[in-house]
Amino acid sequence: MKKALVIFNPMAGAKSWKNVSHIIQDELKKQNYTWEWFETQPINPQPLNSFTKKKFNRILVVGGDGTIADVASFLIKNNIKTPLVIVPQGSANLLATTLKIPLLQIRKAIQKGLNLPEKAFDIMEINQRHHGLIAVGQGYDVQIMKHTTRHLKRKLGIIAYIYIFLKTFFIYHPHPYRLTIDGKRHQVLAKSVLVFNAFPFPQYASNLNVQPNDGLLNIIIFNPRSLWDLLKFAPKFQTFTGKKIIIKPKKETEFDVDGEIFKGKTVEIEIKPKAINIVYP
Repeated sequence: MKKALVIFNPMAGAKSWKNVSHIIQDELKKQNYTWEWFETQPINPQPLNSFTKKKFNRILVVGGDGTIADVASFLIKNNIKTPLVIVPQGSANLLATTLKIPLLQIRKAIQKGLNLPEKAFDIMEINQRHHGLIAVGQGYDVQIMKHTTRHLKRKLGIIAYIYIFLKTFFIYHPHPYRLTIDGKRHQVLAKSVLVFNAFPFPQYASNLNVQPNDGLLNIIIFNPRSLWDLLKFAPKFQTFTGKKIIIKPKKETEFDVDGEIFKGKTVEIEIKPKAINIVYP
């Protein structure tokens, strides 16, 4: 019989009327899986070391983008290649959106995750310490994450981010940054510098070709002057690609990785090609 590890974040996302844990266990039974269950704790990193010696056919991550990034970091540091199954329960679920994993149909997400083949996925290593799957940012995006509290996210879901954006976008001014991309330096002025491994809304950036398994990072210099510039997603955006990116701002002392905020002025990001396996359509 196959075995799964379920890593469940009980605090993720907006309040839900569904009994998510019951649905997960019921579906695992139907798919002839046994399982071990771990609920995340309000600490970082999560105490997952007891699972390093155990063998699993699938690891189900039930939570948002931050929870997925934490688990991915644990797998990389311990050289674990067990495929990840994403059961999106966060407030934004950007990775699940990118990979076309069902957001509202929990059973379908689990069924696909247990039956489809895994695919290799690139990982970003940040300051030789943190890991991310979607994006690393410095600037205005950090302010959005800081002001969108857990209470607000649980109450409003993804609308919480829109609410904070409308409150803060026009009062945040651009700042100078020095970028080093594969050894080549650039001076830019930006509201945010964003480095993407996966891009959740390709319809807003048709000129980008962000693939999560191409061994490349995609950099967007985000400096819209108006809401119209933002909606157009052109000409106020500069883009670059590279494998190793260093961001040096003059003022900022924080950065975010997949929605989680960390202290640090200089941010060094390096791509780790096909470092983990994820199951998605």
